[in-house]
Amino acid sequence: MSGVEIKTERLVLRPPSVQDLACCADLLGDYEVAKMLSRVPYPYDLEAGRQKLQRAADRWNDWKNAEDLGLQIDHDGEMIGSFSFKKLQDTPEIGYWLGRSYWGRGFMSEAVKAAISWLFENTSHTRVACEAMKDNPASLNVAEKLGFQKVAEVGCASLSRGGTILAIRTELTREAFLNGH
Repeated sequence: MSGVEIKTERLVLRPPSVQDLACCADLLGDYEVAKMLSRVPYPYDLEAGRQKLQRAADRWNDWKNAEDLGLQIDHDGEMIGSFSFKKLQDTPEIGYWLGRSYWGRGFMSEAVKAAISWLFENTSHTRVACEAMKDNPASLNVAEKLGFQKVAEVGCASLSRGGTILAIRTELTREAFLNGH
């Protein structure tokens, strides 16, 4: 596995591992977390989670050619959430979540900023996108704080809700990010 590790003042972002399964099951077993995510079923499926974590870990073996990459977010040695890049061979889209007990403490803004810095330092991408459900103001605020600009309202499939939910698509250019937007 790649030795990628992104450190911030309070966090470490690192490749996923199957050893994260129990923590993922605990944090994503909270409907208030799961309902804001497109690809997470509720209730959380342990076997599907194990397979997803294994695939996510394996992608880091050849990250430059991966379509998707995930990073676990650790605080004080404990996993508290996750960050992902999707569509890396096109315009990357980001996704992120935190366990509910970690909400409102600035962790996600710190993690997203670090992950986007890594993307722009290690790839030639000039733009990154983020879609967050319209009824998820916390995720929308993270994107806005980092300089993402609204470009469209879109439909977002939600496994946990069993349907399509209205979402806001935002985008951030490399230039805006590097210039502090």
